[in-house]
Amino acid sequence: MAADDAYLKLHLEPSEAIEVGELTAALGSLSRQYQHFVVAEGLSDRAADGKLLVSSVRPGSIDILFDPTIVTAGAMLFPIIDKYELVKKFGSFVGDLVGLFLGEKKGGKGVTIQDCDDAINIAAPIANHGGKQKITVIHGGVHHNVLVLDAAEARRVVERATATRGQLVSPASETRQRVSMIWTRLDRGEAKTEGTSSPDKGIIEEIEPKAKAILFTDAMQHIKKEMVADQENPMQMVYFVDVEVSRINGRVTSYRVVGYHGKDELET
Repeated sequence: MAADDAYLKLHLEPSEAIEVGELTAALGSLSRQYQHFVVAEGLSDRAADGKLLVSSVRPGSIDILFDPTIVTAGAMLFPIIDKYELVKKFGSFVGDLVGLFLGEKKGGKGVTIQDCDDAINIAAPIANHGGKQKITVIHGGVHHNVLVLDAAEARRVVERATATRGQLVSPASETRQRVSMIWTRLDRGEAKTEGTSSPDKGIIEEIEPKAKAILFTDAMQHIKKEMVADQENPMQMVYFVDVEVSRINGRVTSYRVVGYHGKDELET
């Protein structure tokens, strides 16, 4: 790498091993966001012209250097386009997207379902496995972090992006935020994400006094483990969650957890 070259670096430092699928999904989402960026900046009218190339992968923690390029009809546009400006702008583009769901950036009116999916994929490895991650713009010997996430922040991104996605997919669906839920039956296995029934049941009294099936979105599967992993008896705790309410003929049939805000002891 020449001293004046510009690159984007993804640094992942998970607390435990991550799945290959999670890493490839994160890389695919970064590539897709770069294509979106190329069109949004007017650098090309074809998303396919944006190529986010992997320059190198370094051992130890996962360090991946990206070399953003633009190829039109087989011809690269560099040095017509300033490489550093391209990398810097794209770094900010990604940082702003993730920062939106982190609550650090304003806006969001133009956010798409794909943006939500990409933000979830980018944050998921650390949200699911702990640790930290950074996206850094490198220019010569200068390193500028455009995104820094720890595990709690990554989970917040996943939760908010999932909730936003749900609103975009089903804007008329009933979503309740920060409601109090207690477990009435809890299976120690993986969270149920599909179907209409679940071995897990809970009560959200402000919605319905009877116990209903508790489901989770794919992106929120890890939350069940977090909710019940410690030493407390889950049946003696109250959990504060965001849920999508499923009804048939006006009657509540299940809740799907799309956000989690913590827990407290249940007063008796």
